[in-house]
Amino acid sequence: PPLPRRRSAAPARSSAADQSTGSSRLFPGESRAMSSQLVLPLPAAPAAKPPSIPSTATTTTLPTAADGTTTISSLGQDQLLEIFLRLPSLPALVRAALTCRSWLDAIRSSRSFRSLFRALHLAPLIGIFLQIEGGTAPSFAPVRRSDPVVTAALRRGDFFLTSLPAGCWSIMDCRDGYILLSNMVSVAVVNPMTWAVDIIPMPEHAMEGTSSWFHLLSSEENPWSFRVVCVCAHVSRVRAAVFSSETEDWVIHPWTEIDGVIYLNDSGFTLVGGSFYRPLYGKGRVIRINTATMDVSSLYLPSQAKEGVPKVGGDTEDGKLCMVYATEDFLLLVWIRSGDGDGVESWVLQEIICLRAEMDQITTTPWQWEGQVEVVQVRFGCVYLCMTSITAAGTAQLVLLPFIGDHGD
Repeated sequence: PPLPRRRSAAPARSSAADQSTGSSRLFPGESRAMSSQLVLPLPAAPAAKPPSIPSTATTTTLPTAADGTTTISSLGQDQLLEIFLRLPSLPALVRAALTCRSWLDAIRSSRSFRSLFRALHLAPLIGIFLQIEGGTAPSFAPVRRSDPVVTAALRRGDFFLTSLPAGCWSIMDCRDGYILLSNMVSVAVVNPMTWAVDIIPMPEHAMEGTSSWFHLLSSEENPWSFRVVCVCAHVSRVRAAVFSSETEDWVIHPWTEIDGVIYLNDSGFTLVGGSFYRPLYGKGRVIRINTATMDVSSLYLPSQAKEGVPKVGGDTEDGKLCMVYATEDFLLLVWIRSGDGDGVESWVLQEIICLRAEMDQITTTPWQWEGQVEVVQVRFGCVYLCMTSITAAGTAQLVLLPFIGDHGD
């Protein structure tokens, strides 16, 4: 693998101030507390027939060879892209693109094809990072070792974060192959596959006297470009500071008043459809931050949702905003934000899942579940849960269980 790349951004023009960053934690076991973050997006469920790609060619009649037969070289660009769309994975598409110049040009020239291919072929889950209390850096637990693509990625990548500078780092976000970490004075953006590390000073002036959380935004068309968003909250005010890898500088946006107190050191926002979302506990509303403009607004939570119960936002398989929470009697309630024919959006109770029945199906021994179920993350229609269990031997365990509401898996 190439040598690590370190780049320190110019510090923001601000006064110095100490600011601690928190880490989101799952339920603790007997001896240590952990939190988990996903490295890459979750695997997609089996897709239906792919939609058609907007035509970019001027001719669809297939040319023939001199003897009158039609060969693979006779296919036009539209036909090639329809075939490429049915390849099983991104590595297969890369191999096809490198077969000949005409196939490479066909893939390069169609942005709509590349966007549609990414939507239909989500990157596989490579592993989970565990934030161990008292540790200096997150630990990594790989999964799906039998997958040759994942095995090759694990062999080449720096998923154990050996390229990070020495210090105590906490994971803030994982997205599109990037990992965002923070310590007391800076944030680090790590690309494990390329071993690239960008060290970015915190916007201390924007964060002074506030609670804060960091998020990562990447570019679909330029995988080397990213933005780091620092969301700051002070009593009833919220604002964002944005760092761009292209300008290597922070842009601090103005404060926006909200009706309620928000504290961000326990967890961050959820990114869905170009906006960040986070429930405002006790107020029955959700804070929304537009990632293009960084404008702050709010929308109401489902009226049937129980007040005071932690709710986690996420997205469905088709990219709709959803809100999920688990009840004390092991029920999982899922609301989806959808619009009617007039474009008016509202919350619709999509599903109620009995978690105890689901757990009985996947466990071979009767376990005693203790405490309330915690919803950790909701991504691409998958809900990740956490709870503590007691086995027959009396050993406490930390259990992370995914549920896919639409398929009941």
